[in-house]
Amino acid sequence: MIQRLFEAFFQALAFLILASGWYVSTVDVGVLYLACVNVLVPSQLVLYLYLCSGRRTHNVPIYSFPDKASLVEPYQCVNMNGDFAQCDKAGCNGRWKPPRTHHCSSCGVCRLEFDHHCPWIGNCVTLSRQKAFLALLYLTPVAFAVAVLPIVHTLYLQFVLAISVSRADPWTNEIWWDWIGSWILCAGPLGRWPVGAFLGFRILWSMDHGDVPPYPGQSIDQPHLRIIGTCMIAFLLSAFALGMALFSTKLVLQGTTMLESLLKKGSKYPLLICIPVQSNAFNVHDVVPGERIYDLGSAQNWRVFMASQVFPCATLGPYQWPKLNPCMIRRMRAAGRTEVAD
Repeated sequence: MIQRLFEAFFQALAFLILASGWYVSTVDVGVLYLACVNVLVPSQLVLYLYLCSGRRTHNVPIYSFPDKASLVEPYQCVNMNGDFAQCDKAGCNGRWKPPRTHHCSSCGVCRLEFDHHCPWIGNCVTLSRQKAFLALLYLTPVAFAVAVLPIVHTLYLQFVLAISVSRADPWTNEIWWDWIGSWILCAGPLGRWPVGAFLGFRILWSMDHGDVPPYPGQSIDQPHLRIIGTCMIAFLLSAFALGMALFSTKLVLQGTTMLESLLKKGSKYPLLICIPVQSNAFNVHDVVPGERIYDLGSAQNWRVFMASQVFPCATLGPYQWPKLNPCMIRRMRAAGRTEVAD
């Protein structure tokens, strides 16, 4: 319950940043931004709402256990008998857990092609939704740059003005600049300047008597804390989104998911691959350290990713077994032939 409340807070914060950014860019700044911002921000909003949807339904596998004797292609198994994984957690009742499926404790369901659970959307990111997720991540810094770069010099001058006003005011010097705690609180020495600027903007706001009628772009022409605050929060969110996008792109090129990359480093269970040899006969091999089970090569991984849809069908079709690393399979088959020869 507490985790869900935190996720609801993150979702509300992300939605508020999107809405505030759109309002600032179109209403406060003026019509100059309409063409770009009114395409980028609504696109972000559509992607965000899509990723938030289907918390209990999307990519939830409901398949019967396959017949092991009928399989001819290699697959990931859980033991030396080539058995399949099953989920005994609440709500799954021993149902088959296909390869690359993970039971999300936050959502309470098994998720096919699970990548990670994202608190910002309160939902799981899966391989089928990864294209939409990456589009949202890359659009965030682009939309921020389009909205802010034309006015960044003006915002910088206003920030310097707020600092100057704050340093010249006896009260702010007493409570902040001359206080030893200002070097410790709010991220240490670097935090002195944002807090000092905030106090300066409050002084400038108190000096504004509203003599000038409001006009489009007034918040940019005149120092305004709301604009600076929105830009700072949006910058931090954009930097986080860009870092996450680059990391996720790396995983796409490696043919792995975030969960698989974490399990590979600290898994206490061996990763096993079952290779059918003939009817009712098979060989089971360990995955050696450093091997990525579903890595088809960077170029092929990227082609598979680009061929996927941004908004795939909500209903799962017949189960498609994932293709395995061809180099790994060749190694295992060669090892199997060597064992037979011995």
